Amino acid sequence: PEPDLPFDFHRFLEQLRHRTADPVAKFLRSFLTEFGKKQWMVHEQVKIISDFLEFITKKMAQCEVWRTVSDAEFDNAKEGMEKLVMNRLYTQTFSPAIPPPEPIPASKGKRRPLATPTGPGRRGQHQEDVERDEVLAQKVRIYGWVREEHLDIKLVGDKGRKFLVLAQQELLKIKSYRAPRDKIICVLNCCKVIFGFLRNSQSDQSADSFVPLLIYTVLHANPDHLVSNVQYILRFRNQEKLSGEAGYYMSSLMGVVQFIETLDRTNLTVSDEEFEKNVEAAVSAIAERHEVEEEEAKHTPALASVPGFSEKSTLSRPEVTPRNSMDAERASPLRRSANNANEAGSGMDDGEENAAVAGLLRTIQKPLSTIGRIFSDDRPPTQQPRSDQPALTPQPGGTPRLSPAPQIQRSRSEDGRKARRSPERLRVGGDEQQQRQPRDKLSAEDAAARQANAEAAEAQRITRAEHRDVVETLKGMFPDLDREVIDDVVRQKEGRVGLAVDACLALSG
Repeated sequence: PEPDLPFDFHRFLEQLRHRTADPVAKFLRSFLTEFGKKQWMVHEQVKIISDFLEFITKKMAQCEVWRTVSDAEFDNAKEGMEKLVMNRLYTQTFSPAIPPPEPIPASKGKRRPLATPTGPGRRGQHQEDVERDEVLAQKVRIYGWVREEHLDIKLVGDKGRKFLVLAQQELLKIKSYRAPRDKIICVLNCCKVIFGFLRNSQSDQSADSFVPLLIYTVLHANPDHLVSNVQYILRFRNQEKLSGEAGYYMSSLMGVVQFIETLDRTNLTVSDEEFEKNVEAAVSAIAERHEVEEEEAKHTPALASVPGFSEKSTLSRPEVTPRNSMDAERASPLRRSANNANEAGSGMDDGEENAAVAGLLRTIQKPLSTIGRIFSDDRPPTQQPRSDQPALTPQPGGTPRLSPAPQIQRSRSEDGRKARRSPERLRVGGDEQQQRQPRDKLSAEDAAARQANAEAAEAQRITRAEHRDVVETLKGMFPDLDREVIDDVVRQKEGRVGLAVDACLALSG
C-alpha cells in the first residue's frame, strides 16, 4: 500500500537545517570525512555504513525537530538520511564509479606478479562486480536477437510491445540515480509495467509468465552495469525495505541476471540452425566493432588514459566465472559481502576489522567542532542527477525523473559569488568608482536573477514535456481511455508511471 506521506527529500533537508539538528549535521560531516580517509573492503563498507545509519537514527530521535513527529514523518527522515549518505559516498561504494586499479609495474626481466593489487583503485568484490558487468553485457550482445517465441512467450502484439518498451525505459533509468532507494524504484516501475501488461491481456500473472517477460525486457534494454546496480542495492538499501513486493522483484531480477550469465542453446526454444546463424552473426558484429575501436585507439592514444576506456568488454577477454546471484535469497547482503570478501583474501582478521570499525565510530562520537553545515555541497557531481529537489525525487511506486539541468545550482551560486565579490574588487579611488560600485553590484544581482528565472522556466518546460510524453505513451497503451482522463491520472499520480498504469488498468477494466 502507498504510504500516507510520499517521500520528500527536500522536507528532510529543511529539517536537517533546523537549529536543533546541528549535532546530527556535525556527526554526519565527521562521518563522511573519516570514511573517505581509507579505502575499505566491501564487507567493511556495509558494516560501517549500516552501523552509522543505526547510530544517527538514534541521535535524530533525540532532536527537537523529529522528537514529536509521526512515525511516517520520522520514516521519511530515515529514508532521507540514507539517501544523503549514499549520494555522498557513491563514488566510493558503487563499483563502476570507483577508479580502476593502477597497473602493477613489472620489473625488468621479470614477469608481472599475479597478486591482487593493494594500492588505490577498485579491487576485491568491487572489481568482481565490474567484471561480471562485462560478462553480462557481452552475453546480452550475443543474444540480443532473442524474440518472444524463443522464451515461450505468447506473441504480445503492438499494444503489448508498448508495455514492454515502457518497461525497458523504466529499467534504463537505474543508471541516472545514486541512492539505493531511487535505483530500486526503477526496478519496481519496470516490474509493475510488466504486471500491468499481464493484467491488461488477462494472462496468467504467476512467475511462469512474469519471469520470461522480465528476461526479454533485460535482453532488449541492456542496462549498463546491471550486476553492480543489483549488488549496490542489496548491500546499502535498508534491509527492512527489501521485503515484500520489493524483495520479490529483486529476487526475480537476480534470477534473470543468473539466467543470462549462463544462457546457451539449451535454455531457448530454437532450432540448431537458427541458433548457430544468429550467434555467428552477433559474434561477427561484436568482432567488427572491436576492430573499429582498436583502430580508433591506435590513432588516438590519448584515449587510453581515459578511465574506463580499456575496460570495454571484448571476445578476447577471459570469461569470468559468475557467482550465483541467488545467494542473496539464502543470506543477507551483509553476510554475503563479508563472506565473498574474505574468500577474495582481504587478509583482515576479526580483531583488525573490529578495531577499524570501532576507531571510525569513535571519531563519529567526537565530531570536529569547527565543521560547518553540509548543505553547500550536498549535490552530486554534474554527471549525476540532482537529488535534492522535490520535483526530481522518485516517489513510491513512481518514476524517478532525470535532472533537466544539473549545472543550474552551480551556475547560480557562481553568479552569487561574483555579485558579492564585484564590489570588493573596486577600491575607492575617486567619486567615479564609488558611484560605479552600487551600479555594478545591482547589475550583477539583476543578471543572476534573470538567469535563475530563465533556468526555472526551462525546468518547467522539461517537466511539461515529460508529462506529455507519459500521457502519449499511456494513450497508446490504453486507446479506450480519453486523453483528458489519462492526463488527469498522470497529474494525480505526479508522473509516477507504476501507479498511473495501475489506475489506467482499473479505469479501462
